[in-house]
Amino acid sequence: MPRPTTLPELLESTAARDPDGLAFPGVTWAEAAAQVRRMAGGLARAGIGPGDRVAVFLPNRPDFLLLLFALARRGACAVMLNTRFRAVEVGNLLARAQPVAIAVARDFATVDAAQVLPGQPGSLRLVLGMDGLGQGTLAGLPVLPRDALLAAGEAPDLATPGSECLTFTTSGTTAGPKLVLHRQAGIAGHAADVAARFRTDAPGAAVLAAVPLCGTFGLSMALAGMAGGARIACMERFDAAAADALIRAEGVTHMVGGDDLLLKLAEAAGGRPYAPFAFTGFAGFHGQSDRVMAASDALNLAARGVYGSSEVQALFAGQDVHGPHRAVGGGMPSSAAAEWRIAEDGELLLRGPSLFDRYLGDPEATARAMTPESWFRSGDLAESQPDGGFAFLTRRGDALRIGGFLVSPEEIEGFLQAQTGVAAAQVVEAGGRPIAFVIPAPGYDEAALMAACRDRLAKFKVPARIVPLDAFPVVDGPNGPKIQRNRLREMAAG
Repeated sequence: MPRPTTLPELLESTAARDPDGLAFPGVTWAEAAAQVRRMAGGLARAGIGPGDRVAVFLPNRPDFLLLLFALARRGACAVMLNTRFRAVEVGNLLARAQPVAIAVARDFATVDAAQVLPGQPGSLRLVLGMDGLGQGTLAGLPVLPRDALLAAGEAPDLATPGSECLTFTTSGTTAGPKLVLHRQAGIAGHAADVAARFRTDAPGAAVLAAVPLCGTFGLSMALAGMAGGARIACMERFDAAAADALIRAEGVTHMVGGDDLLLKLAEAAGGRPYAPFAFTGFAGFHGQSDRVMAASDALNLAARGVYGSSEVQALFAGQDVHGPHRAVGGGMPSSAAAEWRIAEDGELLLRGPSLFDRYLGDPEATARAMTPESWFRSGDLAESQPDGGFAFLTRRGDALRIGGFLVSPEEIEGFLQAQTGVAAAQVVEAGGRPIAFVIPAPGYDEAALMAACRDRLAKFKVPARIVPLDAFPVVDGPNGPKIQRNRLREMAAG
């Protein structure tokens, strides 16, 4: 499979190899490619072309991906917006990215698009209605419906490897996440590298797109599926029971998710194994790696730790599913041209073809993120694995500085979670001591838990306090929900 340099090249290559194969349930690759060409024609008629930016505020559905490819064909750039964002976040990002249009799904019941769009249109002059509804206006802007996009005829391919392709937003829903800009060659080439690494080109491959496509975790898996010719089954909102049924109905072989998503899926599966997966990439957002591995073995999920970020794209690296480090984020890079090294202070440095171009509108942040030798400063602490690759330890800001040592919180969390009565644990530092937050399970005994810590952990690692919680504070980011460790640190200091 030749390595594509643009998204249109990727799609046309897949359609040429397997025109009658299914891209989505009920849609062949030939039909998907034709829809993209016609959708690009509609964009051209609307005056959207090279250098323009279009905000994409859509749930996981085939049209999300088809529009992304149509924009790429026009040489335009997609600005990814999380559908969980509301007016403040959306308005801030639109003001910074200056898109000429925004794509919305007016029939997506979870979001009232009219309430989310800012009162003043700013740079916006058009709404793309990616739904079955007709023309009209939304927030004072004219709506170009999907049917009209498809009725304009095909447009020529204007994509180049250096064209701006898309922006991700960094994690969080604050007013100022960074806009991470990638170019066509980096997005398309990475999709092909991941497809080859995790075999989405295998006969019968099918991808479950349950993680939001607006973030790099969900999108990298979906695009790798498209590069390999796998069928894509989209979920607009994750529901564990529905996901369980969809996996069985569609014969899903590939997926990604955080540990919370995978454990909810395991509960819905009720102990009934799936037909063997080829690949499940998981991220330990909630410190539940051991439980995920047990569920993976019981259900045939073939789960393994992966590593990535908005800057280098998700699935930058992955573990060997049969290796000793399969539960750890990291592993070997998906691209043979990618490189990594560990700096003297333990920070993971990365470079390779999947690396971002810049933070849009923030040259100072871009400069801070890079070394003079063009290594990306990941902000993560990592270590080399004895059998090759690297192992993610923790975010640099999450590391515990206690007793004169730098300690990964996951070391203490793993011990706590192995004890009777602890469903999950998070550890932060306050006043130079570790503070543990736990979600109790049947058999929880705080005194016994503290005694086990004193008996089996180094003295400086013993939590000063153990605080039971019903749930950890979380934030819905573009790659799924993550624990708010800053909030836990505030709670620990209070």
